[in-house]
Amino acid sequence: MRANANTFYYDGDMTQDECPDAARLDCVGVKPNGLKYLLRDYARPFLGLIRAGERIDSLLDADLRRRYGIGLRAFEILLFLSAYSEEGSDHMANLAKRTPLSQSRISRLVADLEVRGLVSRSTSSGDARAVTVAVTDEGVELFKRAQETHLNQLNDLIFSRLTRRELVMLAKITDKLLDDHQMMSD
Repeated sequence: MRANANTFYYDGDMTQDECPDAARLDCVGVKPNGLKYLLRDYARPFLGLIRAGERIDSLLDADLRRRYGIGLRAFEILLFLSAYSEEGSDHMANLAKRTPLSQSRISRLVADLEVRGLVSRSTSSGDARAVTVAVTDEGVELFKRAQETHLNQLNDLIFSRLTRRELVMLAKITDKLLDDHQMMSD
């Protein structure tokens, strides 16, 4: 590492705590050529969070597709309709609020599920512009079977690897990062 009054050069294997106070650039190191990058203590949790999320998402999605012919996002729609809505139906707008998906993505997923007979769509009686989605009996049955696989996968990939305390800590961290306690508590 080299430092002068205005410039800090990172030697490639230094943590934030090892940086001299005068040279601290929060979570960023600077190479001699001026390129900036995250310091190891910041890159590891950031990249770890991203990669863990992508890996878990990919494994859950692939398993659901292979076994049940639906992806993780379609499963989530069936989940919200089957387990979290009254009488197995909800407005499309509510599905959009509860998932990280765009309205158009939800519309495509619902259309695919409808073709398979897993959900039905209807216009709401109070507002002709609002569409209500309802899970069918076939959708509930598929969801029940897929849910067992999904829960086992979640246990294998996450819950069995972390202590109860780590799970609580992870929930606090993700709540803080998402800063959307309403979505997480619904």
